[in-house]
Amino acid sequence: MKGLVKGLGFQSVVLVAVACAGTTMAQTTLHTTTTLVVVPTLVQTADKGMVYSLTASDFVVTDNGIPQKVILEEEAKRPLSLVVLIQTGGAARGQFPSYVKLETMLDSVLGGSPNRVAIANFDSRVVGVSPFASDISQWSDAINKPVAGDNGVAIFDGIAYALELLKKEPVGNRRAILLISQEHDNGSKTTLPEVVRDLGESNAVVYSVTFSAEKTAVKQAFKDSPQLNPPIQVVHSDSPIQPVNDPAYPTQGYFNLDAPLRLIIGAMRKDLSAEVAQLSGGDSIRFDGRGELEAAVDAIGSRLRNTYFLSFSPTSDEPGVHTIKVSLPRHPEMIVSARTSYWTENSSGR
Repeated sequence: MKGLVKGLGFQSVVLVAVACAGTTMAQTTLHTTTTLVVVPTLVQTADKGMVYSLTASDFVVTDNGIPQKVILEEEAKRPLSLVVLIQTGGAARGQFPSYVKLETMLDSVLGGSPNRVAIANFDSRVVGVSPFASDISQWSDAINKPVAGDNGVAIFDGIAYALELLKKEPVGNRRAILLISQEHDNGSKTTLPEVVRDLGESNAVVYSVTFSAEKTAVKQAFKDSPQLNPPIQVVHSDSPIQPVNDPAYPTQGYFNLDAPLRLIIGAMRKDLSAEVAQLSGGDSIRFDGRGELEAAVDAIGSRLRNTYFLSFSPTSDEPGVHTIKVSLPRHPEMIVSARTSYWTENSSGR
């Protein structure tokens, strides 16, 4: 990828506790290091239409059940700093045809100057990072024609790296990550608690657009050459001993059953990419193919433009988990999606 800076280098310290079992996140909370808690909030009608015209007085925000004085930030008028994380390792090779017009899709989301975007491709590590720029076309090869990576899918490492990039952006900018990947992390050195901690400190919003690694692998298996997926030779039922390559004893060919088995197992696993997105106050959409990817990216762009950014200074300095609830008492028919919690150690550390 021409012009891209190679490498990944950062360290994280665990400051939050997260109950995890395998790939299942039982409970996760956000840690904030400032006295201002930012709550990205999306409001939709029952048929998923966006609601644009609400004011601060429409919202009721509670912190551990206590109503807070809410400020509605004019975030939509601030420049956007966006990091696009694109999976190129693991099963992503089977989705490369979906990426062909991704540059055009992202350009519509960015909307030009003063908004800025950085592109990062990743497999078992972040393999390339472009500097922030308002002109996305200069990174067209990295976006539209990625190089297939190794078998790793270090989603958490990628998110952590993106957050480090966003921390260097101007303080007044909105900060967001668009993650295009499978649902499950595979091989990150960064832990989920570290990702959660960094999200809470940065006030960045994550939007995930995910594909099924298992389904993608199955589809790719049918496209690959026979050398990559050799058939299984099965002995004819009437002959306990079968001569090799003897046309008198026909054989049956089967694709390796490992991929369908992964499909079944994968369906039982939780979508951690979606969990991280929802935890940050963002959203998650699944896709399978170029048309669905285009629709998903367009929907994320609409969410970026129409998210309400509520903020409040907590009235309680009680350490531990704080539960946030956002409601619209005067509009109970509307659907509210918002950050649900944060975590603090004490009044001086918040």
